[in-house]
Amino acid sequence: MAQEFDLVIKALVERYPTHFVQLVRGIPVDKVDRLEKETVAVKRDSDILFRISENGYEYIMILEAQTRIDREMPRRLLEYTAMQHREYNKPVYPVVLNLTGRPQEDSYGFDCLDLTVVSFSYRLINLADLPGEDVLKHGPVGIIPLVPLMRHRLTDEEVLVQCARRIEEVPVQWQPDLYLGLALFSSLCFAREIILKVIEVSKMEASPLFDGIREKWIDQGEQRGLQKGLREDRVEAILEALEENTGIYPDHLAEKLRSIQDMGVLKTLFRRAVKAKSLEEFMSALDGEEGQTN
Repeated sequence: MAQEFDLVIKALVERYPTHFVQLVRGIPVDKVDRLEKETVAVKRDSDILFRISENGYEYIMILEAQTRIDREMPRRLLEYTAMQHREYNKPVYPVVLNLTGRPQEDSYGFDCLDLTVVSFSYRLINLADLPGEDVLKHGPVGIIPLVPLMRHRLTDEEVLVQCARRIEEVPVQWQPDLYLGLALFSSLCFAREIILKVIEVSKMEASPLFDGIREKWIDQGEQRGLQKGLREDRVEAILEALEENTGIYPDHLAEKLRSIQDMGVLKTLFRRAVKAKSLEEFMSALDGEEGQTN
C-alpha cells in the first residue's frame, strides 16, 4: 500500500513541484527544479528532491511522505541530508510530510562522552493539523488530493465534493491523476463507498497509474470487503499510535476495536489514541464511546 501512495504523490509532485514547495514554506517561491537522485551514492526511492530559489537564497529541499511510523527514518534522513549537502554544496531543508497524523519525532541527535556529536532537526508537517477548508479555498490545486487528510468541519462527502470542484478547474487531460490522488489519499480516512459516490471510477481510469490499483476501485460490488479492510487499517493505526505514545503495543484491544462497526467511532478513537498520554486515558475514551453506541 505504501508503494501506491509513493507513486501517486511523486506523479503529483512531478506536475506541480511549486505547489508542494508552497505547502511546506507557506509562500510562493521564485524557482523550483526537481533533481535526479541517481547522482548520489545511495538511492532513496521514498525521497523527493528539489533545488529552490527563495528571495535569492538557493537551497536543496528533501521531501519524504510517510503513511506509517518509521523509527529508522530520522537516521536515514540525516544520512541523506548530509549526502545531498556534500553533493550540491548547498544548504539542505529536510521535510517529512506526515500523511496520517500519527505522532512522529521532528529531531534526532546523540552525544558521545563530552561531545554533542549530532543535533539534527527537520521540518515535520502533520497534514491533520492543517486547516483543510482554507487550503480548499486558497491552496494550489496540486495539493487538493491531500485535503481529506487535513483538519476540517465539513462532512466527508462535502470535503470530497469541494475537492472535485477545484480539480475541475484544471485542463481535462490533467484531471485523472488528481482524481486518482484524491481517491487514494482520502481512502486513509474516508469510507470507500463515500469516495466512489463522489469520484466515479471513469474519472480515474485515464491516469497511467490507475492500472496498478485497478482492483481496489473497479468493482463497486465488493464494498463490504473494502470496508472491512478499511476498518482493519484503522484498528492497526490506533494500536500503533498507542504504542508510540505509551511504549506498549496493546494487542489485547485488537478484537474489541475490530468489533466496532461504526467508522466514525473508529475515527474518533484514532484521534484520541494520537493524543493519549497513557493507556488508561485511552481506555476511558473507549468506554465512553461504547457507552454512547449501546
